[in-house]
Amino acid sequence: MASKDEFRLSLQKASTPDRAPTQRERPSAPRAAKLITEPRLIAKALRSTAGFADVVALVPGIVKWQDWFPVATFSVCQKFGTAAWLDIWDADHFDGFTDMQRCVSDCRAWFSAEGYAFWGAPQTKTGRINCYFRAPTAGNYICTAQLQSYNGAASVECLIDNSSFGLLPFNGTIVQPHPCTLTADYHSFRIRQVSGSFFFVGLTVWRA
Repeated sequence: MASKDEFRLSLQKASTPDRAPTQRERPSAPRAAKLITEPRLIAKALRSTAGFADVVALVPGIVKWQDWFPVATFSVCQKFGTAAWLDIWDADHFDGFTDMQRCVSDCRAWFSAEGYAFWGAPQTKTGRINCYFRAPTAGNYICTAQLQSYNGAASVECLIDNSSFGLLPFNGTIVQPHPCTLTADYHSFRIRQVSGSFFFVGLTVWRA
């Protein structure tokens, strides 16, 4: 006699065919965003972020982008510098839209949210990104996350190790610097999906 935990064969009958969606009914991905690694542009984004005056009062030299030193760069298709590991959890594969080959070709990963129940999506918001890198010396760093929302606004929570920068809302492509003070060792910059769907384009880390 079979136990309750044992799989048992059964004959199922599908009486109603499942209509195949047309190509027009399937969404199309927006144009891939190029990873921005130019310090001058990142410094511009830093200055335009609320709270900049408070941070620069504590670290006056953080505005001197000419003195920044590139430490690590992460993207779906490549890593540079002291970038050690890129962990991506619960990314979504949607054939013809963000299948694995396209994600590598476009150098980004997609995290869905609502709106895909027809195709069997659980419509969860459990995407996670972990960028594990080494800070060569103790000091001030700028971790710049580049994200691209899809089909409306999205928000994520960014953390350095276990210290949260708070919620980051965005609509479209965002290049958002996160200043932090690090010890000379390995650290994790983490991104947690909160709402909406988005692409992870990349992360750059600078010694400021």
